[in-house]
Amino acid sequence: MNYNYLSLRYFLEIAVCLNFSHAAQKLHISQPGLSQQITALEKELGIKLLYRSTRNVTLTAEGEYLYKNLLPSFENIEKTISELKEVGAVPETTIRIATVPSAASNLVPFLIKKLKENHPHIDFYIKETTSVHAIELVQKSEYHLAFIRTPIDHKQAIQKPLKWMEFSKHPLQLAVSSEHPAASQAEIDLYDLKHETFLHYDPKHSPSLYYLLEHACLNAGFIPKTIGAGPEILTIANLISNGIGITLMPQDMLQLLNSYEIKAVTLKNLSLFSSISVVWNNMNVPVITEDALQILEKLLYPPDTMAM
Repeated sequence: MNYNYLSLRYFLEIAVCLNFSHAAQKLHISQPGLSQQITALEKELGIKLLYRSTRNVTLTAEGEYLYKNLLPSFENIEKTISELKEVGAVPETTIRIATVPSAASNLVPFLIKKLKENHPHIDFYIKETTSVHAIELVQKSEYHLAFIRTPIDHKQAIQKPLKWMEFSKHPLQLAVSSEHPAASQAEIDLYDLKHETFLHYDPKHSPSLYYLLEHACLNAGFIPKTIGAGPEILTIANLISNGIGITLMPQDMLQLLNSYEIKAVTLKNLSLFSSISVVWNNMNVPVITEDALQILEKLLYPPDTMAM
């Protein structure tokens, strides 16, 4: 059966207003014309949708059922039309995210879950990579969002038309094998580890982590003896758990390694922090990317805290 779209739309408005006069005003239609449309719809369906009296209008059980099941579909229709008018083209239904491993394990799943609530048919592509490469992918508009380890010199690393938003900072900690002598300590002076071998980071692909390790050791009074550069986080985990070296990591990275024989130890008299930031190209931002940024902004600035 092919029911009249306008009749169904008129019914929804009456179901909201429960007043023919108010509904007619909102719909820009005469009250008798509206009444005729609803009578015709009830006749076509063969069921009564409304109880009408001189004073009020109420929904029948069938009317209530129709209203509850029609409303989401009409809201989606109106949202779709609104998006088409806004962008003047078919809205983007795919989001591409380049991310470092630590964000891929917490922020990205949270974001995709929230996006799917508003866009059930969303397609997404996730690429785990380094911070530098992720920024390049967004700069070239090949990816919509980049979750990166916040650069030390963000003005140099994130230039217009790129924009960025920073999340919570996490303290730098020592990562050692659970069999390492330092693993039994609640905190340790980094200088006491000056003879240890440190697993280092690649200065080109992970400049923030490279700088943090260098700065921490130099601040403690020694130049670190290093081995390797830039292995993936799971490779680092396997090397540390096998006692091949130690390293310094932000707390949020270390939390990903709970299944490994690795102990996180607080560094005494050292206040160095690292964070994750999201980066996007501010030229022609797709609607779905705007939605993603709004979700992330609410995560960063919850409504209840903004009201305080």
